[in-house]
Amino acid sequence: MLALQVEYLMGRVLASAHNDRTAVEWPPHPARLFSALVAAYEECDLSDRAKAALEWLEALPQPAIYAKPAEHEGMVRNAHKVFVPVNDSSEVPESRSRQVRWFPAFTPQDSHVWFIWSDAPEAERHSDALQQIAENVTYLGHSMSPVRVRVSDSVPEPTLMPDLAGNVMLRTTGKGRLQHLEEIHRLRKENTTIQPRLGRVTRYRCVGEAQVNCLKSLFRQAFIFMRMDGPTLPLEGAAKLTSIVRKAVMGLYPDPAPEVISGHAQDGKQSENPHLAVTPLSDVGHRHADGHIMGFALWMPSNASAEILETLEDALADFDSLTLGTYGVWKIRQLTADITGRAAALRPVTYTRAHDTWASVTPVVFGKFPKKSQVGPGKDGGRVFAELCELINLPKPIETRLGPVSAFYGAPKASGYEPPERFTNRLRAHVVIRFAEPVEGPVLMGAGRYVGFGLCRPLLR
Repeated sequence: MLALQVEYLMGRVLASAHNDRTAVEWPPHPARLFSALVAAYEECDLSDRAKAALEWLEALPQPAIYAKPAEHEGMVRNAHKVFVPVNDSSEVPESRSRQVRWFPAFTPQDSHVWFIWSDAPEAERHSDALQQIAENVTYLGHSMSPVRVRVSDSVPEPTLMPDLAGNVMLRTTGKGRLQHLEEIHRLRKENTTIQPRLGRVTRYRCVGEAQVNCLKSLFRQAFIFMRMDGPTLPLEGAAKLTSIVRKAVMGLYPDPAPEVISGHAQDGKQSENPHLAVTPLSDVGHRHADGHIMGFALWMPSNASAEILETLEDALADFDSLTLGTYGVWKIRQLTADITGRAAALRPVTYTRAHDTWASVTPVVFGKFPKKSQVGPGKDGGRVFAELCELINLPKPIETRLGPVSAFYGAPKASGYEPPERFTNRLRAHVVIRFAEPVEGPVLMGAGRYVGFGLCRPLLR
């Protein structure tokens, strides 16, 4: 076992979240700690043993974390705008332009954080070198939050554990991260605007939260993007948006794209295996909802390899705009934390939490017409609904309802959507389905599940 203890010496954290400069990052992401270790190693010109220790550390499985509280709740100071003079200017101080900056602060219940690797072979071999690096780390985040870092033998029970079903998303490291950071440092000598790639993102769950033993759909990893600027699109145009997003992702992913990404087999035909799904994320389900699209999600099936996921993460690191043809351009931002204050439509847990009753936000595209006699209160939908659920690894429902209107306020009628040409003559309808026990999403149903149709949410009543 290996554990690194971080102590915030002033009991205060100043560290902006990478995707929101006004929000604080807590707990500190493993990638932030690793970057601080690399900086200490480079600045202090330590031995080759230190470099070998960092290369060993980056390749370990993701650590468990002890941090209290484990979520962004309470005690976060409002980050007011501060206008700071631009550095490296030849102008006199009075004439220099000023840029807006934020300094979000946070006071945790416990100023100590542990990063714990329970599976760390050869830890004894590298612990001395890591201690030498750790004792040269002076701060984590902003320089106004000094820290002391050390290799620790005594560790508490973790509060966050890596878990594919978790809702907390943290930046982590992988093999080659040290080399990438060194290359970025070299390039920044000529161009200071260059920034490191986002890198790997890992799901964590809070230890002790209620765990529900339930069946899971075949989709797992989610990449959530938020519209920051650009034209407002109604949910009826979901098919056009998802088509544009898919083309953009294919342009970012290095060739040749595997079947799980492209959705096409080697012979060019449509893949019959689970692959990348794109869904719009819209403002629905509350009193003032108007159905406009707030962003989109990329859902990867559970059989996608770690290598493919990591390559996709790297490809999406520079995905910050989306050209929508005659509609204009969206400025977008990837969200990597399921923060409580975020709009429900942009939180993965909105689509993944375990529940027994689900309702469609976008209409389900049916390959076969269900029999009216098998749909309705107390009826299970027959073979048609059983097959729809089986395709995404879910059991046959015990009750199904079908209609033109969604159960979520703000979602358009099924007939209002403009479908892809191949779905023009197929039945499109909103559904409510109930299972005998809770199932975990996302629930993407029907023939259009890969292109934005059949997106469901738990019906919480």
